[in-house]
Amino acid sequence: MNTNTNKLKTTLTALSLITASVFTVSAAHAATQNEVQFTAVDPEGFDDNLYGARYVRYLEEVSGNSGAYLINPYLQRVSSLSGGYANLDGADFFNLGATFYIDENLMLAIEGVHRKWNNGYGESDSTDINAKLGYNLSREWQVGAGVTYQHFSTEYAFEDDVFEASGNESSALIFTRYTTVGKEGKGWDFMAEYIAESNDVFYGSARYFFNKGFSVAGLFTYSDAPDGFVNEKAVGVALDYWVNEQFSISASYETDIDGEESSDVASLSASYRF
Repeated sequence: MNTNTNKLKTTLTALSLITASVFTVSAAHAATQNEVQFTAVDPEGFDDNLYGARYVRYLEEVSGNSGAYLINPYLQRVSSLSGGYANLDGADFFNLGATFYIDENLMLAIEGVHRKWNNGYGESDSTDINAKLGYNLSREWQVGAGVTYQHFSTEYAFEDDVFEASGNESSALIFTRYTTVGKEGKGWDFMAEYIAESNDVFYGSARYFFNKGFSVAGLFTYSDAPDGFVNEKAVGVALDYWVNEQFSISASYETDIDGEESSDVASLSASYRF
């Protein structure tokens, strides 16, 4: 188990809950179908920062007339396609995703991430694919299940020896989401996900929307590592502010709380819908 890789996967998962922007101009109500996102992350334990960009194409218009700007695509059940790229300390990350709302009750989400590392002594790559099927028990409450698949391979040289390894792993997951956010934009948004893999992982977040544009979230991650490795517990806070329905900026901070290893992660994100 690569500790730095696990911390990075945790960071990227938490960042998937946040969208934002640095622009400060005002705009009238707009129906948008595109979004660009930019992210900078400072993870402890890496020499460099992570910088990334992502594009989302909504298959229907996202309206800003009601709800909370950050989660309006979910509240309005708008399907989307996405793609992104990030770089960190010699590692490249490529991301493709799709979310389809089949009707008012069913959701299908598929996401793939390919990582490629090269540190001068060798290289490794991995591909993660997550597929989820969600069902809305009500307008507020969604439950679902899915699977994750990972393939990895590595090759590195030490003196005159060359070492190679590869493998696959599949895991089941369950998730739930409950939101009380109404048309006026106020309310709670709770999310939780459990992945049953070699090191069981639980993600949870609770976000409160004070209005359509401003929200604060608490984040929690727990990883139950197999024998011989250290369990991970991390908590964090995320702030998201939308100047209007198109422009926003957000920041988050996470830290390890088990006292065995420091893993502070700070991030700043920005987005623009048009």
